[in-house]
Amino acid sequence: MKKLLLTLVLVAMVLSAGCGMVDSYEQRARRIDQVNDLQWRMFVDDWDYLWLQEKNTRLNEWHAQIEHVN
Repeated sequence: MKKLLLTLVLVAMVLSAGCGMVDSYEQRARRIDQVNDLQWRMFVDDWDYLWLQEKNTRLNEWHAQIEHVN
């Protein structure tokens, strides 16, 4: 009798634990949209960072000097 009761308790625990992990279609779609939005923002940040990098070139003999004003 104890084995049957233990088996039923284990089956009930497994079934109840699995129900909380199922997402609806709208929840999955929202999560995918959030991930895509985050990835797009990261790409835009990387792209902006790439274009903000200014390196000295040797196109002419006079180099521009930037003065910092405090």
